[in-house]
Amino acid sequence: MSRSVHVAILGAGGYGAAELLRLCAVHPLVEVVSVTSTSHVGQPLDRVHPHMRGFFELDITDLIDTERLLDAEHSVIFSALPHGASALAIERLLTQLEVNGTLDRVRVIDLSGDFRLKDVQTHAQYYPQTPALPERRRAFVYALPELSRAELRGARWVANPGCLAVASVLAGAPLVTAGFAGVLAIDAKTGSSGSGSQLKETTHHPTRHANFWAYRPLAHRHEPEILQALGDPAGERICTSFVAQSMDVARGIFVTVHLTLPEPSAPALLRERFEDFYADSPFVRVVEDSPELQNVVGSNFCDLAVACRERQVVVMAALDNLVKGMAGMAIQNMNLLCGLPESTGLWAPALRPV
Repeated sequence: MSRSVHVAILGAGGYGAAELLRLCAVHPLVEVVSVTSTSHVGQPLDRVHPHMRGFFELDITDLIDTERLLDAEHSVIFSALPHGASALAIERLLTQLEVNGTLDRVRVIDLSGDFRLKDVQTHAQYYPQTPALPERRRAFVYALPELSRAELRGARWVANPGCLAVASVLAGAPLVTAGFAGVLAIDAKTGSSGSGSQLKETTHHPTRHANFWAYRPLAHRHEPEILQALGDPAGERICTSFVAQSMDVARGIFVTVHLTLPEPSAPALLRERFEDFYADSPFVRVVEDSPELQNVVGSNFCDLAVACRERQVVVMAALDNLVKGMAGMAIQNMNLLCGLPESTGLWAPALRPV
């Protein structure tokens, strides 16, 4: 089969690049032609990511091979660089493509948080060490595929959502779009890989093992992103109470959203609302009982369940932070940008047991 999508990845060393490579390796239409890094230049790709042995014959470079990238029907650049570094690298790259007259031929998908928040002041508050780049920011489409298919059809540059925001937004969207206004109390538990591949005290195994704690309560950078994605960036209709918590697992997110309806409802009616809302979303599954991490880890699925008692509602969501919460969603976005079925290269079950 012809490989109609050529892919380049900025930032070779982290979990984001590793997952992009793993998923691209099995995508029937993708060829990875260039992977860059500032710290691994000249090394074979499988030395940095040994599980990629036999799948790629690439050396890591400091610059993208734009000639190979452009030698395809679709040319896509993923940035898997950290916050701050990603925006600067993308700005340099887009400027160079503009000078070369090839800017319109390239699509860019940024996995960092550098272009997620549209409001410059809000961005400065939650990402103070990253550049504002207001003109570029306006041109980036914040794209959670289940809510952004129309915007993606004409997009060139995409800001990939944050992993905790993805689970929270997918849990809340069916009710918010139906008119719910009030408090969304969000309890978001996440695995250690969400903090990246660099060793930190909070991800060091002796610290993480058999431990549990909350971090940045009511001050997490994904909270304004959730409001923005739900169509209320100023918080005029919705108030979020967001608490992130660290689980003793490597992969996975489990979010519980609590809210109170203005009138009593029946569980069957709410479940029908969720099933109808996601009827055309292949990677969202509405399940009867509580979602489980082992049913989604390693896959691009998000499992949702809703419980109701009179006015009280609890929505539960489970997904893999590295796949549906990051690299898998980025490839889902890429598929839509390139006019492909969004499940191309992603239709695979979870890794159970983990």
